[in-house]
Amino acid sequence: MNPVRTCVGCGQRGNRADLLRFISNSGFLEPDQYKSAQGRGAWLHPWAKCFDQAITRKAFGRALKAIVENRLNPSDLDKFIEQAETMLEN
Repeated sequence: MNPVRTCVGCGQRGNRADLLRFISNSGFLEPDQYKSAQGRGAWLHPWAKCFDQAITRKAFGRALKAIVENRLNPSDLDKFIEQAETMLEN
């Protein structure tokens, strides 16, 4: 059985395999590609609208219980989302 997590952007629940995981690394958001980094993680659907909602709602800081600079290199995010969407198609 696949564990269920909640997207910090839209608030809908989804399977762990279908969501992206982000962590705080020295106060900056960082994708956790393998979903195995120690500590708290924030889960997010691989859609730009969920990322935008999470930024607007300041949800990353609450989920990670840390002060987080909501900055992430947009090209890194696009690449990460593209990889996630490819993974979800298979």
